[in-house]
Amino acid sequence: MELLICGTAAAEGWPALFCSCDPCRKARELGGKNLRSRAAYMLGEQIRIDFGPDSLYHQQRYGLAYDRIEALLMTHAHEDHWLAHELYYRRSGFSIVPEANCMVVHGNARIGEQLGGITGGDEARFRLSFEEIEPFREILLPEGARATPVPADHDRSQLCVNYMIEVAGRRLLIAHDSGWYDEPSWRFLAGNPLDLVIVDCTNGSLDGRRGHMGCIAVCDFRDRLREQGSLAPNARVIATHFSHNGVWLHHELEAYLNPRGIEVAYDGMRVDVSE
Repeated sequence: MELLICGTAAAEGWPALFCSCDPCRKARELGGKNLRSRAAYMLGEQIRIDFGPDSLYHQQRYGLAYDRIEALLMTHAHEDHWLAHELYYRRSGFSIVPEANCMVVHGNARIGEQLGGITGGDEARFRLSFEEIEPFREILLPEGARATPVPADHDRSQLCVNYMIEVAGRRLLIAHDSGWYDEPSWRFLAGNPLDLVIVDCTNGSLDGRRGHMGCIAVCDFRDRLREQGSLAPNARVIATHFSHNGVWLHHELEAYLNPRGIEVAYDGMRVDVSE
């Protein structure tokens, strides 16, 4: 199975919508991997992680078929990751979705409330349903996959999670907007060696680990996983979720992280997660 990293930017995108700062100007000039849409992922054809304002763009750019999604894993209710009104267009009159195709939205209570405001309680009309997540409670997914919500240190006003996903004999951690974990999350991961870690690097060249992390904290995060036995042999660690406020462009992030054994994600990056 393949993980498609659809977007790798923080809330404002990069180049940011209205920004004239030097990192945004250079990103426009250089293009390529420096052009970043808001973070989201596809795991195979039936599992998506987050559904923000660039979801239509991702569908068009990568040829995705959202009518095939059976599980939508939501990390939290910030609008760069969850634009609830987009699901309004799943109903008849806007989209033709096969009657048998039901998408389950997994998320926190706030996501459930916002989704209810869209559906008016008539979930069947939208070919979807909602299941509220709980920390460390396993979720069964299509194609034999399983996901476990791991609490993150991002926004203390709501339950923000990352997801440990087990699929095709491999274990991966989707950890944007992670911050530095509280001890219960570290303890949970201690018994689960990871083959792939996608980790938050919003702050780029700047240090920090509350709410978001930068390159220094990403290296420390990797080292903590390794020290407690949470990295499998030959595990890949990939940094993502970058902000222009972190200053460093793609090649500058690579110059710092690659020699330290950490890859730098870019929009459209594909990772084989099969054995």
